[in-house]
Amino acid sequence: MRRGNVANLIVQQVLGILCLIMIWNLVAGPVGVDAINVPPCLGPCSAIPNCNQSCIDKGFPKGGVCIGFSFEDLACCCTQ
Repeated sequence: MRRGNVANLIVQQVLGILCLIMIWNLVAGPVGVDAINVPPCLGPCSAIPNCNQSCIDKGFPKGGVCIGFSFEDLACCCTQ
């Protein structure tokens, strides 16, 4: 093989591995986050006026908090 062909092959393999890692993170990312201890969520915080009290009313004595990755995507999740 010529030097250029080997370099192209290595670049293709690295890009292929990166693509597989990205796909794996998209598919398994949410599942891979401690699936055993996922808190029960009641819904979007915008629809629940008092998240803490709503969780207490649902039988979670520790209450609940609004969690999420952005302010537009917050969910009211109860503490177990």
